[in-house]
Amino acid sequence: MPADVVTSMSTKSTISTPPGAPPDHVVTTFIRATPEAVWRALTESAFTTRYYYGSTVESDWQPGSSYRYAIDGETAIEGEIVEADRPRRLVMTFSAVWDPALAADASTRLTWELEPAGPGVTRLTVVHGGFEGETETYRQVTGGWSWIVAGLKSLLETGEPLPRRA
Repeated sequence: MPADVVTSMSTKSTISTPPGAPPDHVVTTFIRATPEAVWRALTESAFTTRYYYGSTVESDWQPGSSYRYAIDGETAIEGEIVEADRPRRLVMTFSAVWDPALAADASTRLTWELEPAGPGVTRLTVVHGGFEGETETYRQVTGGWSWIVAGLKSLLETGEPLPRRA
């Protein structure tokens, strides 16, 4: 593989959480795409339906506005845009409602950070935190973020998403 091809992905936990709370879930990867292209893939259904479990996304992406991810027309995730600095940073509340056990959990905080990392390369960091404990949301999303980010990377770099997860 040529030395200029960037294909790394890592997962790490931070220590910025309150005592007794689980750590933030952090996924970082480098994507051979501009921050603008990654932003579009995060905020447009033409992309999310291909890598984010088949979900559409709806919002005007303005602070204070609502957003919604839906699968087959049914709301799966909903929340509010806290901060939107296109194409650098998107912060939102996160309420998973695809399962009644998740819907009972308090909202958490999801941050997408996009940084140029060389010509045509973006460093994408996803931070999901604010969990009140090892809730059902915490248990379910920690495995999902690596898959979603890998699918996004695959789609933008090859034009093809990862195969659907069983």
